Amino acid sequence: MADPSATDSGPPPLGHLVRMRALKPSELPPHSDFGPQQSSGTAPDLLSFVSEVLDEANTFMTAYLPRTFKVKSSTKSSSPSTASVELLSHDINGGDINKVAPTVASGRTAETWFARTSVHENAARQGTASWDEFEGGLRVEHSRHEMDYTPDVYDAHEVLSWDSHLEQMTEGRRLGAWEDVSACVMEMVHHIPPPLDDRVFPVMVITARKTEPVQEFIVVQIPVDTTDMPSAKYKSRGGKVTTGMYVSIERGELIEGGAKVKWQMATASDAKGNLPMALQKMGVPGAVVKDVGLFIDWCAKRRVDKASSGDQMHSGEDTQQP
Repeated sequence: MADPSATDSGPPPLGHLVRMRALKPSELPPHSDFGPQQSSGTAPDLLSFVSEVLDEANTFMTAYLPRTFKVKSSTKSSSPSTASVELLSHDINGGDINKVAPTVASGRTAETWFARTSVHENAARQGTASWDEFEGGLRVEHSRHEMDYTPDVYDAHEVLSWDSHLEQMTEGRRLGAWEDVSACVMEMVHHIPPPLDDRVFPVMVITARKTEPVQEFIVVQIPVDTTDMPSAKYKSRGGKVTTGMYVSIERGELIEGGAKVKWQMATASDAKGNLPMALQKMGVPGAVVKDVGLFIDWCAKRRVDKASSGDQMHSGEDTQQP
Protein backbone atom coordinates (compact mmCIF):
# COMPACT_ATOMS: atom_id res chain seq x y z
CA MET A 1 0.00 0.00 0.00
CA ALA A 2 1.21 3.51 -0.76
CA ASP A 3 2.92 5.63 1.87
CA PRO A 4 0.17 7.77 3.47
CA SER A 5 2.53 10.74 3.49
CA ALA A 6 3.20 10.50 -0.23
CA THR A 7 0.51 12.96 -1.22
CA ASP A 8 -1.66 15.61 0.37
CA SER A 9 -4.02 15.81 -2.58
CA GLY A 10 -6.23 12.96 -1.48
CA PRO A 11 -6.52 9.73 0.47
CA PRO A 12 -4.14 6.82 -0.14
CA PRO A 13 -5.33 4.04 -2.44
CA LEU A 14 -7.40 1.23 -0.97
CA GLY A 15 -5.88 -2.17 -0.32
CA HIS A 16 -7.24 -5.43 -1.75
CA LEU A 17 -7.15 -7.63 1.39
CA VAL A 18 -8.96 -5.61 4.07
CA ARG A 19 -12.22 -5.61 2.17
CA MET A 20 -15.82 -6.85 2.35
CA ARG A 21 -14.96 -9.97 0.37
CA ALA A 22 -14.67 -13.47 1.81
CA LEU A 23 -11.22 -14.84 1.03
CA LYS A 24 -11.09 -18.47 -0.04
CA PRO A 25 -8.50 -20.91 1.35
CA SER A 26 -6.54 -20.63 -1.90
CA GLU A 27 -6.11 -16.90 -1.18
CA LEU A 28 -4.81 -17.46 2.35
CA PRO A 29 -1.30 -18.48 3.49
CA PRO A 30 -0.55 -22.23 3.45
CA HIS A 31 -1.86 -24.30 6.34
CA SER A 32 -2.01 -28.07 6.80
CA ASP A 33 -5.66 -27.89 7.92
CA PHE A 34 -6.80 -26.65 4.53
CA GLY A 35 -6.18 -29.98 2.82
CA PRO A 36 -6.41 -30.42 -0.96
CA GLN A 37 -8.54 -27.31 -1.55
CA GLN A 38 -5.44 -25.16 -1.27
CA SER A 39 -2.46 -25.36 -3.58
CA SER A 40 0.72 -24.36 -1.75
CA GLY A 41 2.16 -23.36 -5.10
CA THR A 42 -0.34 -20.51 -5.50
CA ALA A 43 -1.01 -19.65 -1.84
CA PRO A 44 0.52 -16.34 -0.67
CA ASP A 45 3.57 -16.36 1.58
CA LEU A 46 2.54 -16.07 5.26
CA LEU A 47 4.90 -13.26 6.24
CA SER A 48 4.18 -11.21 3.12
CA PHE A 49 0.43 -11.70 3.52
CA VAL A 50 0.36 -10.69 7.19
CA SER A 51 2.64 -7.71 6.59
CA GLU A 52 0.41 -6.49 3.77
CA VAL A 53 -2.73 -6.81 5.90
CA LEU A 54 -1.14 -4.87 8.78
CA ASP A 55 0.11 -2.14 6.45
CA GLU A 56 -3.26 -1.85 4.69
CA ALA A 57 -5.16 -1.65 7.96
CA ASN A 58 -2.79 0.84 9.57
CA THR A 59 -2.85 3.11 6.52
CA PHE A 60 -6.63 2.90 6.38
CA MET A 61 -6.94 4.07 9.99
CA THR A 62 -4.22 6.71 10.03
CA ALA A 63 -4.53 8.19 6.51
CA TYR A 64 -7.63 7.04 4.62
CA LEU A 65 -10.14 7.44 7.46
CA PRO A 66 -9.14 11.00 8.48
CA ARG A 67 -9.37 12.18 4.85
CA THR A 68 -12.62 10.51 3.81
CA PHE A 69 -14.88 9.73 6.79
CA LYS A 70 -17.40 12.32 7.91
CA VAL A 71 -18.71 12.89 11.41
CA LYS A 72 -22.15 11.30 11.47
CA SER A 73 -23.61 13.12 14.47
CA SER A 74 -22.73 14.91 17.69
CA THR A 75 -20.54 13.01 20.13
CA LYS A 76 -22.23 10.18 21.99
CA SER A 77 -21.93 8.82 25.51
CA SER A 78 -21.44 5.13 26.27
CA SER A 79 -21.91 4.50 29.98
CA PRO A 80 -20.07 3.62 32.16
CA SER A 81 -17.25 5.06 30.05
CA THR A 82 -16.59 8.72 30.85
CA ALA A 83 -15.11 9.33 27.39
CA SER A 84 -17.30 10.77 24.67
CA VAL A 85 -17.52 8.83 21.41
CA GLU A 86 -17.23 10.41 17.98
CA LEU A 87 -19.18 8.48 15.35
CA LEU A 88 -18.17 8.66 11.67
CA SER A 89 -19.25 7.04 8.41
CA HIS A 90 -18.15 6.66 4.80
CA ASP A 91 -19.49 4.93 1.68
CA ILE A 92 -16.88 3.46 -0.66
CA ASN A 93 -17.91 3.54 -4.31
CA GLY A 94 -17.79 0.42 -6.44
CA GLY A 95 -15.51 2.21 -8.89
CA ASP A 96 -12.89 2.69 -6.19
CA ILE A 97 -13.19 -0.89 -4.95
CA ASN A 98 -13.00 -2.34 -8.44
CA LYS A 99 -9.47 -1.04 -8.81
CA VAL A 100 -8.30 -3.57 -6.20
CA ALA A 101 -11.11 -6.09 -5.56
CA PRO A 102 -14.05 -6.05 -8.01
CA THR A 103 -17.39 -6.36 -6.24
CA VAL A 104 -20.16 -4.09 -7.56
CA ALA A 105 -20.58 -1.77 -10.51
CA SER A 106 -19.09 1.71 -10.51
CA GLY A 107 -21.53 4.30 -9.21
CA ARG A 108 -23.00 1.99 -6.59
CA THR A 109 -22.00 1.78 -2.94
CA ALA A 110 -19.71 -1.21 -2.48
CA GLU A 111 -18.96 -0.85 1.24
CA THR A 112 -20.63 1.23 3.96
CA TRP A 113 -18.22 1.85 6.83
CA PHE A 114 -18.93 3.14 10.31
CA ALA A 115 -16.16 4.22 12.65
CA ARG A 116 -15.71 5.62 16.12
CA THR A 117 -13.00 7.42 18.06
CA SER A 118 -12.80 7.81 21.82
CA VAL A 119 -10.01 9.18 24.02
CA HIS A 120 -9.68 7.72 27.50
CA GLU A 121 -7.66 8.60 30.56
CA ASN A 122 -4.85 6.07 30.96
CA ALA A 123 -5.88 4.84 34.41
CA ALA A 124 -7.20 1.62 35.93
CA ARG A 125 -10.23 3.16 37.57
CA GLN A 126 -13.99 3.58 37.20
CA GLY A 127 -15.12 5.00 33.87
CA THR A 128 -11.87 4.37 32.04
CA ALA A 129 -9.05 1.83 31.69
CA SER A 130 -5.27 1.68 31.64
CA TRP A 131 -3.17 1.07 28.55
CA ASP A 132 -2.37 -2.43 29.80
CA GLU A 133 -6.09 -3.13 30.15
CA PHE A 134 -6.84 -1.85 26.65
CA GLU A 135 -4.05 -3.83 25.03
CA GLY A 136 -4.58 -6.92 27.18
CA GLY A 137 -8.32 -6.92 26.55
CA LEU A 138 -8.46 -5.92 22.89
CA ARG A 139 -5.27 -7.27 21.30
CA VAL A 140 -4.39 -10.31 23.42
CA GLU A 141 -6.88 -13.15 22.83
CA HIS A 142 -9.07 -10.64 21.04
CA SER A 143 -11.87 -12.99 19.98
CA ARG A 144 -12.27 -14.71 23.34
CA HIS A 145 -12.37 -11.38 25.15
CA GLU A 146 -14.87 -9.98 22.63
CA MET A 147 -17.15 -12.88 23.53
CA ASP A 148 -16.63 -12.13 27.24
CA TYR A 149 -17.67 -8.47 27.09
CA THR A 150 -20.26 -8.60 24.28
CA PRO A 151 -23.55 -10.14 25.51
CA ASP A 152 -24.78 -11.16 22.04
CA VAL A 153 -21.62 -13.15 21.19
CA TYR A 154 -21.94 -16.69 22.54
CA ASP A 155 -19.15 -18.55 20.74
CA ALA A 156 -15.67 -17.73 19.50
CA HIS A 157 -14.45 -20.90 17.83
CA GLU A 158 -10.86 -21.08 16.61
CA VAL A 159 -10.77 -22.87 13.28
CA LEU A 160 -7.00 -22.72 12.81
CA SER A 161 -3.96 -20.67 13.78
CA TRP A 162 -0.70 -19.66 12.12
CA ASP A 163 0.99 -18.62 15.40
CA SER A 164 3.26 -21.67 15.54
CA HIS A 165 4.29 -20.97 11.94
CA LEU A 166 5.07 -17.36 12.85
CA GLU A 167 7.15 -18.55 15.83
CA GLN A 168 9.22 -20.77 13.56
CA MET A 169 9.65 -18.19 10.80
CA THR A 170 10.42 -15.10 12.89
CA GLU A 171 12.10 -14.12 16.13
CA GLY A 172 9.41 -13.38 18.70
CA ARG A 173 6.72 -13.20 16.00
CA ARG A 174 8.20 -9.91 14.82
CA LEU A 175 7.56 -8.45 11.36
CA GLY A 176 9.47 -5.20 10.85
CA ALA A 177 8.28 -2.81 13.55
CA TRP A 178 5.33 -5.06 14.45
CA GLU A 179 5.72 -7.33 17.50
CA ASP A 180 3.74 -10.26 18.92
CA VAL A 181 2.05 -10.83 15.57
CA SER A 182 -0.79 -13.35 15.68
CA ALA A 183 -2.97 -14.78 12.89
CA CYS A 184 -5.89 -17.20 13.11
CA VAL A 185 -9.29 -17.99 11.61
CA MET A 186 -12.23 -17.62 14.00
CA GLU A 187 -15.97 -18.19 13.82
CA MET A 188 -17.72 -15.47 15.83
CA VAL A 189 -21.33 -16.42 16.60
CA HIS A 190 -23.89 -13.74 17.49
CA HIS A 191 -27.38 -14.19 18.88
CA ILE A 192 -30.04 -12.39 16.84
CA PRO A 193 -33.53 -11.92 18.33
CA PRO A 194 -36.22 -14.23 16.84
CA PRO A 195 -37.64 -14.74 14.31
CA LEU A 196 -34.23 -14.16 12.70
CA ASP A 197 -31.54 -16.85 12.85
CA ASP A 198 -28.31 -16.40 14.76
CA ARG A 199 -25.29 -15.32 12.72
CA VAL A 200 -21.81 -16.76 12.35
CA PHE A 201 -19.09 -14.45 11.06
CA PRO A 202 -15.99 -16.36 9.85
CA VAL A 203 -12.95 -14.07 9.99
CA MET A 204 -9.19 -14.15 9.79
CA VAL A 205 -7.97 -12.25 12.83
CA ILE A 206 -4.54 -10.61 12.68
CA THR A 207 -3.20 -8.71 15.69
CA ALA A 208 0.08 -6.97 16.44
CA ARG A 209 1.65 -4.15 18.45
CA LYS A 210 4.39 -1.54 18.17
CA THR A 211 6.47 -0.01 20.93
CA GLU A 212 8.36 2.56 18.83
CA PRO A 213 8.08 5.46 18.20
CA VAL A 214 4.89 5.24 20.28
CA GLN A 215 2.99 2.35 21.81
CA GLU A 216 0.13 1.16 19.63
CA PHE A 217 -1.74 -2.01 18.74
CA ILE A 218 -3.96 -3.10 15.90
CA VAL A 219 -6.60 -5.80 15.40
CA VAL A 220 -7.72 -6.66 11.87
CA GLN A 221 -10.62 -8.98 11.01
CA ILE A 222 -11.10 -10.06 7.40
CA PRO A 223 -14.00 -12.20 6.11
CA VAL A 224 -13.05 -15.71 5.01
CA ASP A 225 -14.91 -18.64 3.48
CA THR A 226 -14.70 -21.57 5.90
CA THR A 227 -17.11 -23.86 3.99
CA ASP A 228 -14.40 -26.39 3.10
CA MET A 229 -12.25 -26.00 6.21
CA PRO A 230 -12.32 -29.30 8.14
CA SER A 231 -12.07 -27.63 11.56
CA ALA A 232 -14.92 -25.18 10.98
CA LYS A 233 -17.68 -25.74 13.53
CA TYR A 234 -20.48 -23.87 11.76
CA LYS A 235 -19.71 -24.77 8.14
CA SER A 236 -22.95 -26.73 7.80
CA ARG A 237 -25.73 -24.56 6.43
CA GLY A 238 -28.40 -26.90 7.77
CA GLY A 239 -28.68 -25.41 11.26
CA LYS A 240 -30.32 -22.27 12.56
CA VAL A 241 -27.21 -20.17 11.98
CA THR A 242 -26.84 -17.90 8.97
CA THR A 243 -23.39 -16.95 7.70
CA GLY A 244 -22.78 -13.21 7.66
CA MET A 245 -19.78 -11.09 6.81
CA TYR A 246 -17.84 -8.23 8.35
CA VAL A 247 -14.47 -6.55 8.10
CA SER A 248 -13.09 -4.46 10.94
CA ILE A 249 -10.00 -2.63 12.12
CA GLU A 250 -9.37 -1.70 15.72
CA ARG A 251 -6.47 0.50 16.76
CA GLY A 252 -5.20 1.72 20.12
CA GLU A 253 -2.49 4.32 20.70
CA LEU A 254 -0.92 5.97 23.71
CA ILE A 255 -1.07 9.76 23.26
CA GLU A 256 -0.26 12.94 25.18
CA GLY A 257 2.91 11.50 26.61
CA GLY A 258 1.14 8.39 27.87
CA ALA A 259 -1.59 10.25 29.75
CA LYS A 260 -4.40 9.09 27.45
CA VAL A 261 -5.42 6.21 25.22
CA LYS A 262 -6.90 6.84 21.79
CA TRP A 263 -9.15 3.97 20.75
CA GLN A 264 -10.53 3.73 17.22
CA MET A 265 -12.61 1.15 15.38
CA ALA A 266 -13.91 0.99 11.82
CA THR A 267 -16.14 -1.69 10.33
CA ALA A 268 -18.29 -2.65 7.34
CA SER A 269 -20.74 -5.53 7.58
CA ASP A 270 -23.58 -7.50 6.04
CA ALA A 271 -25.55 -9.84 8.31
CA LYS A 272 -27.07 -11.50 5.21
CA GLY A 273 -30.25 -13.57 5.48
CA ASN A 274 -33.60 -11.77 5.62
CA LEU A 275 -32.31 -8.67 7.37
CA PRO A 276 -32.61 -5.72 4.95
CA MET A 277 -29.45 -3.65 4.56
CA ALA A 278 -31.43 -0.48 5.29
CA LEU A 279 -32.29 -1.81 8.76
CA GLN A 280 -28.72 -2.97 9.31
CA LYS A 281 -27.38 0.49 8.58
CA MET A 282 -29.76 1.91 11.16
CA GLY A 283 -28.62 -0.51 13.86
CA VAL A 284 -24.85 -0.64 13.37
CA PRO A 285 -23.98 2.90 14.61
CA GLY A 286 -25.65 2.32 17.97
CA ALA A 287 -23.88 -1.02 18.41
CA VAL A 288 -20.54 0.55 17.51
CA VAL A 289 -20.95 3.20 20.23
CA LYS A 290 -22.33 0.73 22.78
CA ASP A 291 -19.21 -1.45 22.54
CA VAL A 292 -17.15 1.26 24.24
CA GLY A 293 -19.23 1.09 27.41
CA LEU A 294 -19.35 -2.71 27.31
CA PHE A 295 -15.57 -2.95 27.24
CA ILE A 296 -15.01 -0.35 29.98
CA ASP A 297 -17.57 -2.11 32.18
CA TRP A 298 -15.85 -5.47 31.56
CA CYS A 299 -12.49 -3.98 32.56
CA ALA A 300 -14.00 -2.72 35.83
CA LYS A 301 -15.44 -6.16 36.61
CA ARG A 302 -12.09 -7.82 35.89
CA ARG A 303 -10.43 -5.45 38.35
CA VAL A 304 -12.91 -6.44 41.03
CA ASP A 305 -12.39 -10.14 40.29
CA LYS A 306 -8.60 -9.77 40.47
CA ALA A 307 -8.84 -7.84 43.72
CA SER A 308 -11.13 -10.51 45.20
CA SER A 309 -8.76 -13.26 44.10
CA GLY A 310 -5.86 -11.39 45.68
CA ASP A 311 -7.75 -10.92 48.95
CA GLN A 312 -8.62 -14.61 49.06
CA MET A 313 -5.01 -15.57 48.40
CA HIS A 314 -3.72 -13.29 51.17
CA SER A 315 -6.43 -14.53 53.50
CA GLY A 316 -5.35 -18.09 52.84
CA GLU A 317 -1.74 -17.16 53.50
CA ASP A 318 -2.70 -15.51 56.79
CA THR A 319 -4.47 -18.61 58.02
CA GLN A 320 -1.66 -21.01 57.17
CA GLN A 321 -0.02 -22.56 60.19
CA PRO A 322 3.77 -22.38 60.52
